[in-house]
Amino acid sequence: MSRSIVTVSDPYDLWYDATTVDGHLAVTCWISHGPRADDPRFNPQPGDVVVVGDDEEEPLAARVVSRDGDRVTVQVAIAAGASAVA
Repeated sequence: MSRSIVTVSDPYDLWYDATTVDGHLAVTCWISHGPRADDPRFNPQPGDVVVVGDDEEEPLAARVVSRDGDRVTVQVAIAAGASAVA
């Protein structure tokens, strides 16, 4: 079974640094650094699906793993069964 990263075309919720994504596709983001920093309704919690972006590549779907105040750790979503060959 092949897998691919899930891309989305919507604006993103959290900014991430693509160079800090680890081998488990986890990355830490800060709400205060993202486009929704001033949105009081944005309250990501573990298990929520959010969209992460880096202003260069297509935004990606991610699941919130943990949150500690302003710091949110997410895991980039992988689609099972999706073809990795274009």
